[in-house]
Amino acid sequence: MFHTGSPVKGDNFIDRKKHLPLFKAYLDNNQHIMIKAPRRFGKTSLVKHIFDYEKNYEYIYIDIRLNYSLESLTNQIINKAYELVKIKNFVKQVKDSMFNLLQSIKTITIPEVAELSIDYISKPSQPIELFIHSLDLVDKIANSKGINIKVIFDEFQDITNLYDKNILEVLRSVAQHHSNITYIFLGSIESIMTKIFESKSSPFFHFASVIQLDGLDIDELYNYTIKEFDKKDIKYDKDVLYKTIKLLQGHPEYSAKVLQTLYINAIINNSIIDEEKSLEAISYRVIENRAYLDEIISKLKTKKHHFELIYNLANDLQPTLTSATLYNTYISLADMGLIKKIEKGKYKIVDIFLEILLKQTDNRMLAFDNKLELKL
Repeated sequence: MFHTGSPVKGDNFIDRKKHLPLFKAYLDNNQHIMIKAPRRFGKTSLVKHIFDYEKNYEYIYIDIRLNYSLESLTNQIINKAYELVKIKNFVKQVKDSMFNLLQSIKTITIPEVAELSIDYISKPSQPIELFIHSLDLVDKIANSKGINIKVIFDEFQDITNLYDKNILEVLRSVAQHHSNITYIFLGSIESIMTKIFESKSSPFFHFASVIQLDGLDIDELYNYTIKEFDKKDIKYDKDVLYKTIKLLQGHPEYSAKVLQTLYINAIINNSIIDEEKSLEAISYRVIENRAYLDEIISKLKTKKHHFELIYNLANDLQPTLTSATLYNTYISLADMGLIKKIEKGKYKIVDIFLEILLKQTDNRMLAFDNKLELKL
């Protein structure tokens, strides 16, 4: 319960009731999907819940950010594709164990495709050609097995960092011919994912159905929390607990961390969860994340007007920038994944811990060991 640090599974997977049936319906209908939400908002947990916990689908999961080049990405796709036909480390075997590999490909139903893969890998070729082959390979393996394979690209907005923007046109033109693959695109920079999948000028316009993940439902998280607290006879102020969860805005990871702190402290100290204990737990978790938050703030201060604008946003201060500068800075902050548009001309900070830190006075922002200025 209140587990953090890795995808949530099983009974601890809460709130996504409206998303799970829709996600599964799309998968069963072989409908391409795009899921967008800020970092740490449960995209991976949603996917892992379906693919690992329920085990109803064959899939290939690729985290774009773990790849340093298009070649690295391509090799990962090829290796995972051949694992589906029981051949491991295909790319390495091409380079190190050709005899054993040739014996292995005799056992699969598509030896001619494997021979083509060997040819592509062992001879000089353009990275984009091998990338196209890797996706065609997945489609052919799926066809040979009589199944539909789900290909998941996590942090998809970063794919242009591995090649150039033309990679989107290439991928779109290739993917539209794959009748045995369902593509699932996850992204944490919502503004960029929106441009890729919802802009009329983008090659991916209308390619995938869009799922927007928001914060956890406050009432459902509250009910889950009191149920878990009651199991351990933990004493708590209901109003304080509800206000604490509401303050955290349903942020999945931050809510879990604060509630975990309250849970553990109450058990160890046999104490009642009151307003003071809640504020201490929030302060502790914000300060725990200071290195990450300070890195964001330092980056903002290197860009003109960025820190000023997000500071004003956190503290409800009116900006003094010109309309053009204000608009361009808002767009830049959104493309950094730090704010999101909630209506015309209005934005909110995505990371509630960053917002809390920005609300502190200068002295408290510099202090690592103080209780933060907070109220429920």
